[in-house]
Amino acid sequence: MKEFHLQNDAGLRLGVLDFGATLTALELPVDGHYRNVLLACEPTDYPGQNAYLGAIVGRFANRIGGARLTRDGQHWSLDANEGTTCLHGGSQSLHNREWQVSELAGDRIRLHTRLADGEQGFPGNLDVNLEYRLEQQDLVIELTATTDAPTPVNLTSHAYFNLDGGDVREHSISIAADHYLPIDEHSLPLGKAEVTGPFDLRQRRLVGEEWLSHPQQIGACGYDHCFLLNPLPGQAAVTLVSGDERLRMEMYTDQPGVQLYTGNWLAGTPARGGGEWQNHQGLCLEAQQLPDSPNRPELGDPWLQPGETYRHVTRYRLIPAR
Repeated sequence: MKEFHLQNDAGLRLGVLDFGATLTALELPVDGHYRNVLLACEPTDYPGQNAYLGAIVGRFANRIGGARLTRDGQHWSLDANEGTTCLHGGSQSLHNREWQVSELAGDRIRLHTRLADGEQGFPGNLDVNLEYRLEQQDLVIELTATTDAPTPVNLTSHAYFNLDGGDVREHSISIAADHYLPIDEHSLPLGKAEVTGPFDLRQRRLVGEEWLSHPQQIGACGYDHCFLLNPLPGQAAVTLVSGDERLRMEMYTDQPGVQLYTGNWLAGTPARGGGEWQNHQGLCLEAQQLPDSPNRPELGDPWLQPGETYRHVTRYRLIPAR
């Protein structure tokens, strides 16, 4: 495996590993010193960790209930890698393979890979192309995919953010979403619900405010829920502010949902430079199609057809305090 280092004229730096198309660092100057806002481990530790640390996940990110697909009278059994559920496309998918680099420049890198027909049980050969690029203060993630047979596609970055190195529950957050998906004991959506209590993040509040005060949070040991985005034109889908108030991150995306995951099961994951990450030392903002939607039309249609192109663009904008 090989690690690549990008930098643009604005001083934004990015580390990318070809294994899992993994983000290993995102650094920018804050108060005159470079600050890294991503969790990572040593390159040799990536194949053994199970937190999907910084990787691209899919062919279907999040969960498919029963590890089974049904469409037009056909049935496919998928890799059940989380109990009876297929999580992030199965145990052997985009997150733990070496991608091929197709283009490399100072401020961008393009990678590609193929998921074969039948791999992890999914139908169709899926060709995936990815570009990471640095534009001023933005990290842009652009994904495209094509298939030769109908297949559900949902690709996202599983980057863990920490804007100041502390407990992410001390960060504050707002999400432009009037609805979210409550989950059952298998972390599968029960249906759409209006945001209430700690799930009403339409106005900025501490991530840890009312922590574990809601049955949904208790069951998940924090946030591990998909929010249905409805930002106004030009409005960020998510805004995250560091606990020390010195850095803000805005997320813009063309995807219908974002999974907010507060690193509830991070403990024991090896950290870069030694030691281990602890729970709630990073949070994920995974832009995506809605979980379990391949078999549930009321949650959307993530099926990609031959001749179509899957497209996903997400932008993370980092804004230091002045």
